[in-house]
Amino acid sequence: MSEPFDDEDDEEAVVAPLRSVAPAVATEAVAAEKGQRVNVGLDVGTMNLVCASLNQASKVDITTLRNVFLTVDKTDLGEMDLSKISHARIDDSIFILSNDAYNFANIFGYRINRSMQKGMISPEDINSADVLATMIRELIGGEATGGRPGKCVYSVPADPINTRSNVLYHQNIIGRIISEIGYTPEPLNEAVAIIYAECADTDFSGISMSFGAGLTNVAVVYKSIPVLEFALNRGGDWIDDNVAMAVGTIPNRVVAIKEKDFDINRFDSGRKKERKVREALGYYYTNLIHFVVKSAVKELDRRDLDLGFPDSIPMIISGGTSLAGGFLDLVREQVQQEEWPLALSTVRYASDPLSCVAQGCLIKSLKS
Repeated sequence: MSEPFDDEDDEEAVVAPLRSVAPAVATEAVAAEKGQRVNVGLDVGTMNLVCASLNQASKVDITTLRNVFLTVDKTDLGEMDLSKISHARIDDSIFILSNDAYNFANIFGYRINRSMQKGMISPEDINSADVLATMIRELIGGEATGGRPGKCVYSVPADPINTRSNVLYHQNIIGRIISEIGYTPEPLNEAVAIIYAECADTDFSGISMSFGAGLTNVAVVYKSIPVLEFALNRGGDWIDDNVAMAVGTIPNRVVAIKEKDFDINRFDSGRKKERKVREALGYYYTNLIHFVVKSAVKELDRRDLDLGFPDSIPMIISGGTSLAGGFLDLVREQVQQEEWPLALSTVRYASDPLSCVAQGCLIKSLKS
């Protein structure tokens, strides 16, 4: 069992994400003001697309789009006015995008389409890459940055260790989309991006766990150099699909309950059907956390890495799936039960679990 780690108030552990690159931030802000080339960080997530950019006041702006869509038959549109609905026309098809698609799906009981699955571009819909390109263009278009497109560092997952998969195709398609918008693309592992955003005070050394919708990514980084990167083929979608199958509903209905006010340790609120969903969510969240922590320890041992870090390092927990009530406490409890080959100073949330990957990508774009 690991030695107890520092469990001080998380707020005191949070580091201002851009502290270590203050000169670069100032330079970037001046560039934006003059209309010169500016950089952005892009988190290409299975559930959300998140962009981090700098405004003229040297502050980080965060913009987000839900990474979902609905394919609409023209005959079903009737008199619907699309002018106030996020949508795209590709070839002869019409697609409702992002939050509008999510809301329509929940109201009318549709299954939403996903442009990505398991952290990568979905192979199930031939339009996935085109729809994703439309949303990325909307998110990082040059006019949104306050200047001309410069470098865009974008997140990519590691190769999952518990399934056959490869990120090469996904990484190159996203790079091509970004290039066509006008940016110079540079990929960065999403778990490594978290270390850039959160670990300036430890010289960018730490271990991060990014609990996303499609995958969970883990990285061990020493002074900004990745020592270990891997992904696990379980995340929020795995929870949603299993819960939906267990209680007889559709996954996006599970997501709606999960995102409202869900706590892993409480499932006594709502109507009977909702209580059943909450109870099942608690079981699958617990299983996911146990699986990820045990897999991380096993992978560190299996690779027999010399992790003789001179000091203890923080473990940073992030990602939309980690936002459930009681999540961090359960991670800490599981971490305490394992024998780690490196000393942990603390286990804490990222300062903003939903945007820290994008912020880390932005920092990397300013440092490189």
